[in-house]
Amino acid sequence: MRTHTARATVVTAVAATCLLGLPLGAAATGPATPTATRGAQHAEGDFLASVDFSSLQARDVRGNKCEFTVNGALTLTGTVTGEAVGVTTAVIFAPCADALASPPGTYFDLFRFEGDFTGEVLGESVSGPLSYAGRTLVGGAIDAIIFLDGDDARAVLRADAQVAVGGTYAGVAKKS
Repeated sequence: MRTHTARATVVTAVAATCLLGLPLGAAATGPATPTATRGAQHAEGDFLASVDFSSLQARDVRGNKCEFTVNGALTLTGTVTGEAVGVTTAVIFAPCADALASPPGTYFDLFRFEGDFTGEVLGESVSGPLSYAGRTLVGGAIDAIIFLDGDDARAVLRADAQVAVGGTYAGVAKKS
């Protein structure tokens, strides 16, 4: 568990560094100027995940796993407010017959949602691609990262969620 937390922290730090436009070495030594002067700000809020289970497609994949593809949406409130509509692809570590017969979160999976976001970041109207990717643990807890790369703003957010429900997010956001 500690390894995962450390890995998630490193991934978030590198992503935030890229978002802020700092050289990677600057993250280790600290920024030369305060974050606020570069426009990046702390971001936090909640989100809901809606899944259109009628669109679910499943196929067996190598290693006795199942790949699900399903349409859905993420609705965010807080610093980032709006909706992303898109498609989730998940590799579930179980055969399709078992995965289809069980509720979401019964088996471990790795997933990625790719959607088109429309809304606001730090009060600025934004549209652009949003991705939400991570892992679902047995029991349905999700540990993931949300990336928004809009024309007028960006955000890198760590999500703490429940599969097919939603949760909370925290990270950094910046107007372009």
